[in-house]
Amino acid sequence: MAKQEKNTGKKSKAELAREEEKLRILAKTDETKGEQLVFTPEGKTSAEPEIKNLGIQGIENPEQKFDLYYKGIQRLLIANLPKGKQHKKSRDYIYEEKNTFLTRGKRINEKGIRGGDGRMGYISDAEEMLEIVMDWIMQNGSMVELYNTLRDLNVRMGYGTPRL
Repeated sequence: MAKQEKNTGKKSKAELAREEEKLRILAKTDETKGEQLVFTPEGKTSAEPEIKNLGIQGIENPEQKFDLYYKGIQRLLIANLPKGKQHKKSRDYIYEEKNTFLTRGKRINEKGIRGGDGRMGYISDAEEMLEIVMDWIMQNGSMVELYNTLRDLNVRMGYGTPRL
């Protein structure tokens, strides 16, 4: 039977040196945290906080998402897709492709779960979807044309085709 090493809590010199090196590296990282070297128009360098350059305000805008989705995409589709029970399946095909694009490839599975919400997607994707829907309306396109456009877009983006 192999002899088990006892954990005495004491560290060897090598372990202490590795731990000290880790702490030194981590401390060095904190020294430069949040700053970025930039070149001024005069050719000099200066350090600026990185957060200034992130453009955080442009990343998320819940009001813009709401407007794009509900006042734009959804309103136009509801107004322009055929109404009635006899067209429900056709509308569902369109909505599936729309939501797959807006969730970046999350399709409804066999249990009816998508795993994503198109209303919470990226603003750039919602803008692109709105443009597609507006083009379809302005060209007086058919349901088949809209479906093909959305399906081809999803295929091109690598989101695949529906399993239905």
